[in-house]
Amino acid sequence: MDIHKKIAAVLSIVRGGIGLLAFMAISLFFGGVAALAQDSQVTGVFAILGGIAAFIIVPFGLLDVVAGVLYLRGQELARIWLIISNVFGLLSFPIGTFLSVYSLWALFKRDEAQPSAPVGASRETVTIDQPPV
Repeated sequence: MDIHKKIAAVLSIVRGGIGLLAFMAISLFFGGVAALAQDSQVTGVFAILGGIAAFIIVPFGLLDVVAGVLYLRGQELARIWLIISNVFGLLSFPIGTFLSVYSLWALFKRDEAQPSAPVGASRETVTIDQPPV
């Protein structure tokens, strides 16, 4: 694994951690506003907004952290989630877009240690016997 792929995995861990910290800050804010409002309708609205935020932010944050750690440990299957996560990260303009473009470049980049065959080339040589005319 080259250095760029390791950096992409670490960026995923950091982005997931920041997402989880952001969720905690949002939860504290919504909880504080709901407590200060002393109105059941306002409390209900903020509870719904907090639930929606939890439903969106927490799974992505946790999966980013887990996928980054697994990819650093050599699990190639975690690469799929890193790619999906970074495609969604392209929407986070401007910093998230930059980090996601770099991570996608690193994840799709071929390792220099593994030579690749040209497109359409086969690794095996197949001979076909021609019937006599």
